[in-house]
Amino acid sequence: MNERSPADPVLAHVEPVPGGLYGDQPYEAAHSDLRLAAAKVSAALRDAEDPRAEQLARFQRDLNRAQLQARPDHTESLERGHALVQTVRRYLADGGAA
Repeated sequence: MNERSPADPVLAHVEPVPGGLYGDQPYEAAHSDLRLAAAKVSAALRDAEDPRAEQLARFQRDLNRAQLQARPDHTESLERGHALVQTVRRYLADGGAA
């Protein structure tokens, strides 16, 4: 996956809407990426068997925690969420072989 792949999270490419609630930060894009990744994990978890189900359940907990910890004024929490989303997407794309 390259930097401009459509499957790449939008966090790194977002241009905030001027005057928006969090117009000067990528908070909404981060939350969108986290929610989408959580939805994909939930869908994959439905049909998964051990040990893949255990890993997906861990990802699900981590994604939920990242959504709760993300703050518009806390860049580090947004970056951690972005990194987690990338890890989850790679895991799902590889079929859980990681």
